[in-house]
Order: sequence, then structure tokens, then C-alpha cells
Amino acid sequence: MQVSKRTFLKGMIATAATAGIVTQAEAAPAKKLPAKWDRVHDVVILGYGGAGACAAITAKDAGADVVIFEKSAQGGGNTAVSSGGMMIPNNRDRAYTYLAKTYDFANSQKDDELLQAFVDEAMKSKDFLMSLKPDQKLYIYGHAGFQNIPESDAIDKWRFRTPRGEKTRGGDMLFNNYRYAVETVRKVPVVYNARALELITRNDEVLGVYVQINGKKCAVKARRGVVLATGGFEFDDVMLSNHTMGQKFHRLGHPGNTGDGIRMAQAAGADLWHMNALSCPLGLVVPGLKTALQINMLAPSHIYVDQDGKRFANEKMDNHTCIYGVNMLDPIKHRYPRIPCYVVFDEEARQRGPIIGGATSGYALNREGYKWSKDNSVEIEKGVIVKADTLEELARKINVPAENLVETVKRWNSQINAGADKDFGRALVKKGKIAFEGREAPVVSRPLGAGPYYAAALYPTILNTQGGPRRNKLGQVLDPFNRPIPRLYSAGELGSMWGHIYQGATNNSEACVFGRIAGRTVAGEKRWS
Repeated sequence: MQVSKRTFLKGMIATAATAGIVTQAEAAPAKKLPAKWDRVHDVVILGYGGAGACAAITAKDAGADVVIFEKSAQGGGNTAVSSGGMMIPNNRDRAYTYLAKTYDFANSQKDDELLQAFVDEAMKSKDFLMSLKPDQKLYIYGHAGFQNIPESDAIDKWRFRTPRGEKTRGGDMLFNNYRYAVETVRKVPVVYNARALELITRNDEVLGVYVQINGKKCAVKARRGVVLATGGFEFDDVMLSNHTMGQKFHRLGHPGNTGDGIRMAQAAGADLWHMNALSCPLGLVVPGLKTALQINMLAPSHIYVDQDGKRFANEKMDNHTCIYGVNMLDPIKHRYPRIPCYVVFDEEARQRGPIIGGATSGYALNREGYKWSKDNSVEIEKGVIVKADTLEELARKINVPAENLVETVKRWNSQINAGADKDFGRALVKKGKIAFEGREAPVVSRPLGAGPYYAAALYPTILNTQGGPRRNKLGQVLDPFNRPIPRLYSAGELGSMWGHIYQGATNNSEACVFGRIAGRTVAGEKRWS
């Protein structure tokens, strides 16, 4: 006997009712659409960073009525407080080969169609950037992050040049050009202090969103679709504890990244990926600031030690992946012995300049306006940097075993004087030459000299998270069965494609690429009535 699905389900519900079991269908009544829509638009974009801006530009150019909702008082997100770099390939096929290989060593989930779509669109990014605003100039400032991988020279990193007489730089330059294209040229409305609360769905189709605007809950109809461009979840401690290893996380980026888009996407049935992947340097905490500052030692006479006073890594580990050097959980003593860890340096290094080096990105520098002192003296007064006349005294002040710290420095000095860091392979000099000056590359490893000595606690300081809803090559958000959720799109670091292998300038590039792709695709949806 053949039984229809509907008849079978009715029977199951009846059986469950008889047994006193509450089914999911009974527990969750059918959702109703709002009796009245407060606003109606074709395309609703949630988040006004680089991804949201690029989605707005392309959707508007495709003829859609577009609106952007931004929960903060101003736009920009992580894009505006970044260094403003963007990865653009110089050769399509060789760039694909390089990027595909980066997934292998980190065991990050790769979507080949997504990667192919990214490379194809990224080849057009330079022309797109130049179209944003008149009289702008771009320049190459760097190349691939993993230069030991074949075909890495197919990758360039570009940035807008600051016009003469202006002070705007980096991420603000990039976002200002986005803003000009969105607001001045295309007149796309942007609503600030507008936090997205929940997607409005019917039969698994996204039809709008509830947005809290200046404290008032509003129902916004999206006749073609919704684009999630809300960033990551680095400012949500609960999500961090559930999805990442480590503790005592601090942040470098925009405080608006609290995982809103991830929760909305989950409620709509989205699949999640790369949730345990972070771009996370080590950094320093200055009292009174909302965010941390990234360590960038320019002086060669320094080492990192753990809470036992011992070196544990090559201090020149890739900046964005430092979290993986410190998130070891000690199963015997039940602790994270490298969180915090400590940078230890000598007087020569202290005098060399700020221990945050030439850092230009981060919320503390670009929004909170913190200026690190040139000789580190202010940070010593604040207690961010600890000073001591001897290594033994320094060890007591940072609470590490003095005998271990003394032996660690002795071993470091001995090995570097002998010509090699045999423990972790830190180079003595930077490879190659400084092309624009034509002189030998700088020394990056040197013994620690005589006291006084200094130390500062280093914590994982998240630039951004990479996880979130998985998307396809059209920017559509996917469910766990690889099916697009109707009328739901995403772009940017929310569900980033990079996973553990993030390298500098690739999140800005991804935001630009998939913002454009999502904007074009959602604008092509048929309006629902």
C-alpha cells in the first residue's frame, strides 16, 4: 500500500499526540508575515562595511531599489579600520593554483566553485576600485602572504594612495571611496543606529527583516532579497568560547562585530563553516581602551616566553595566525601556558621605537585615537610594559620562574652569537635586499644586551573571525544540504571562504568580490508580492 507523505505525517502527529509528545510543528506555530510593513525595498543590505557597500553599488547599478541598515552610528566596520589593502591577482590561472594550495596545509574546507568565482571576479577588482571616485590612484604595496607556495608571485596587494595634503589613509581611504560611490553617486539611503534583529521568512523563503531603528522595532519588506554583510563574532564571548580554543581574547577590529548575522542565518536554516578560524595576531592591552594594539617589534633583540619563562615559537610567525602558536591547552596543569605570553627585550630595543612598530590598522589607532609613545616611556608608566634592572627581577615582576628566564636568554644569546636559532629557526637577517634602497636586508635576530630589561604581556587579539553561513558562487547562503536559502545572500568576512589560511588583504578583497556578486544576483531576483 502506498502512503502519501502528508498522510504519513498526519499519522505521526496523531500518534505523538496520543503519547503526550509535543511535536516541533505544534511547539512552533506557523510564522505569520507582519500585518503592516514599515518600509519596502527591493534589496535590503544589513551592514555598511566594504561588503555591504559593494553589494549596494552593484545592486543599484542593476536597477534595484536598495537600502542599507547599519547598527553603528557610522559606517565602515572592519574595512575602515583596516590597513586598506586588497589582494588582486595579476594572473588568473596561476593565482587560482596558488590559492587552492593554501587550503591544503591548514586542512580548511574548500569550495572549488567558490574559489574559481572569487578569482574570476577579483581579476576585475582594480577597474572596479578605480571607478568608485574620480582622480584616485592605486599602488602595489605587497604580495602574497605565503611566498613558499608555488605561484605566489601571481598575487599583488593594492591600496589607494592618499592624495597630497590629506591625512586620510589605509582603510578610511578605501571606505571613503566606497561611501562616495554609494551615497553621492548612487544616492543609496543608509540608516544608522539600525540593528537587524531577525529575518522574516515564510516557507523557508526570506521575505524581509525586523530592524530596531533608534529603539523602535520595524518590519522591512525585501521584495527581491536580503544581503547579510554584518561581519564576524569576535566581540561575542559566548560564541568565541563555543567555537575556538584559547582564552582572554582581546580585539583589534570594530566592536560592532557581535555575530548578529550568524544568528539570523542559523535561524533561517543556514549551514555554518570555518567557525574555528581566526585572523588573530598577538597584542597589548592598554587600560581605558575598548580594543587592543598589535605587537610589531622592529628591534631584533627580543624573544617571546611562556608562563614558565621559556621560548615556545619562532617570534616571526605569520602575523594573522599567531593564535595557533599560543592556544595550546596544557592537559596536565589545566591551563593555557601561553595566554598570556610575554615579549622580553632589552634597552636597545626599548630605545629603537614603539613596540607596535609601524602599525596602521585597528580600532584603537583609527577610532580611539591612541598614540603609542616613541620611546615606550608612557606605556612603562601605565604598566603596559614592565621594567627591571635584572632578568631575575623582571621574572619576579611578570611571575615566571627566574632560573628559566635567565637560562632562556642565555641560550638565545649563545645560539644567535653562534649564527643560528637551533630551537625554532628564526632567521638572523631578513631574506633578500631592500629594493628601493639597495642595501642589505635588516637584522631581525640579535642577542639581548645588558639591562635594564623589559617585558609586556601578549594576548590573542582578534582582527576578525572567518566563520559564518556558507555561501555559493552566486553569493547565496546555503543550508546544510547545499541548497540555497531563497532570497538570502551574504558577503564579506561573515562566512569567509578563507578559513585558517587568511592572509593579509584577502578579507577586503573577498568583501569587494562577493559584495559585487551578491548585489548583482539579488537584484536579478523576481519581486514577490
